[in-house]
Amino acid sequence: MSESKFYQQLKKSLPHVYFERIENRIGQGTADITAIYNKKEIWIELKFIKLNKINLSPFQISWHLKRYSLGIRTFILVKRGKDSLIKAYEGKKALKLAKNGFSEPCFLVHEPRTDIKKLLKMFEI
Repeated sequence: MSESKFYQQLKKSLPHVYFERIENRIGQGTADITAIYNKKEIWIELKFIKLNKINLSPFQISWHLKRYSLGIRTFILVKRGKDSLIKAYEGKKALKLAKNGFSEPCFLVHEPRTDIKKLLKMFEI
């Protein structure tokens, strides 16, 4: 699966969420998508990994930390291919996530057997 297919899966599974994919070739580090649900907006970086390592560029880390310092909610949503496990990390953990990978504690774990709609909890934080 690619990040693009991951995005399509999110859109299909969460039809009440407005998603907008960001295609930014100028500003480095900008999150992949913005999502709006119940008048709350969040920014999401999508990552698809094979094992444990999560590749976040210094620009992506900086982008998330800057938004966190400004009170803007951002998340890094990571799907691991070998077991389809999805973890959602708050953007303020970007640096730790780059260092510790998929083993870094997160706020939400989505097991493949449960409903992906649990990801709506991102809008409640």
